Amino acid sequence: MLSTNGRGYAFAIRTTGVHPAKVYLRHVLPNMLGVIMVQITLNFPEIILPETSLSFLGSGVQPPGTSPGLMLGEGRNYLTTARWMGIPAGIVIFLTTLVISLVGDWLRDMLDPNLGAGDE
Repeated sequence: MLSTNGRGYAFAIRTTGVHPAKVYLRHVLPNMLGVIMVQITLNFPEIILPETSLSFLGSGVQPPGTSPGLMLGEGRNYLTTARWMGIPAGIVIFLTTLVISLVGDWLRDMLDPNLGAGDE
């Protein structure tokens, strides 16, 4: 926010008498949305993996709910004889983080006012 605010246009708009809340909502926040989306998508795996670990250990989501860690935890006794039982939970974790990252990248491209239409 400081780097966006320090670009000068926010100060120039404020000197014309526009209320600071309006400056931040109409000019500073739209320039920060891309950074916020990328930050959220980078932190998303840091949220999923602890939840999955806690569910695997039995401290997270309980049996009426669903979680990849709960799937692994309930099938833990069978992993020695049927190793393939862990693959669906791993695929769910991988695809979830991949899709969230791709959607975040797409949203950044759509919401970033510094990128022109059609720029890659």
